[in-house]
Amino acid sequence: MDNRSDGLIDKVWDIFSSMKTGLVLLGLVAIVSAIGTLIPQESLDPEGARAVSEIWRTLGFTRVYNSPVFQFLLGLLCINLIVCSVQRFGGIYKMTYKPEPIQEQAKLPQKVKATVTGSQAEELKQKTLALFKKKGFHVTELEKEGKWCFTAQKHRSGNWGSFVTHIAFVILILGALIGSLSGFKGYMMASEGSVVPIQEIEISKGKVQENFMVRINSVEDRILPTGERDNWYTNLSIIESGVEVLQGTLSVNHPLTYKGVTFYQSSYATGALFNLEVEGKEYTIPLHNGGIYNPPGTHLYLVLAGMKTGAENSVILYQLYNEKSQIGMGQLTSGESDTIDDTYKLTFDKAIAFTGLQVKKDPGVWVVWLGSALLMVGLVLCFYWRPVRIAGILETKEDHEARLDLGAHTGKLYTGIKEEFEKLIEELKE
Repeated sequence: MDNRSDGLIDKVWDIFSSMKTGLVLLGLVAIVSAIGTLIPQESLDPEGARAVSEIWRTLGFTRVYNSPVFQFLLGLLCINLIVCSVQRFGGIYKMTYKPEPIQEQAKLPQKVKATVTGSQAEELKQKTLALFKKKGFHVTELEKEGKWCFTAQKHRSGNWGSFVTHIAFVILILGALIGSLSGFKGYMMASEGSVVPIQEIEISKGKVQENFMVRINSVEDRILPTGERDNWYTNLSIIESGVEVLQGTLSVNHPLTYKGVTFYQSSYATGALFNLEVEGKEYTIPLHNGGIYNPPGTHLYLVLAGMKTGAENSVILYQLYNEKSQIGMGQLTSGESDTIDDTYKLTFDKAIAFTGLQVKKDPGVWVVWLGSALLMVGLVLCFYWRPVRIAGILETKEDHEARLDLGAHTGKLYTGIKEEFEKLIEELKE
């Protein structure tokens, strides 16, 4: 590799290892996220997104979280965090496990310091070692040029708090990208008895790679004897290659999962099963209350405008349109038919129930959970397991007096470190 290539790699490394780069990327991610918060997103609020001005939808502001730009920014931020973590690893490892004792008094920490004297250097050394080990410190020693130098550390693993936190954010970003790139989120409204190909559900995010069928066996809005609603229940079967491979019942807060695809009970609706005869062709039409259906190959639109269910008979209000105007409207009870425009025959067969299911596949969810767990570990290390580092130099002066100079690395923890340091000095002086 020539010098120009080496220089380019160094420049790219310097860019991604810069804190300024990280702050800029965080700012851009925050701006894009703010847009996604203020403007309804198709994946979260489809109806709200459709109501947004056409210009914002054209610019992609209603799908910012799934946009290549947002994913690219997350990728760059992930690279920045990885490079910064790699660059800091060596220093943290050395400080934690292979610290080098300070050998000059001028380099001892000056903010929190003290001096302890004694008549015998060896006695003061042993007393210092015994005290620090008693208090849980790990001591690294060095004898050089008549000096005894040491670094004492307690809660050494706390040095890794910020590092673990950075790695946690990397894993969280990777989990989000995995879910966004290889997962999907969709919705299906289906009647009991219907069979829906998973490929035909309404997708709001991602793309469906699976190829199985979902059969809705039964739908129930269960009411308790007290008159209170128990829950909505859907019993469904997964059919793959013509074979039922799974059957189960789901309800609100009790989803059902097959091959990573999870079905969540979202809504329930009453509906009707119609039979429509058009020019010798018959169409069986399940339609939920308020729903619209266009029979394939026709210019007709059937609307279930209203419905009232009863113990014996149900009553519906329908409307039938062609491309230009309404051509029929009426009220039917179960089993009743209407002839419309002397051309079409509409029969209300029976009342049926519809289930609304959220369908989701997120292969990155376990990665997100891992990142969340690591984030908690990092925060605990940062805030509840803060490291304490004290450096000291012991030497014998010309008057044969042993002098021990100590200093504590405080960082942002001045008050807490100072209090612990002063207690140690008091015990040393006793």
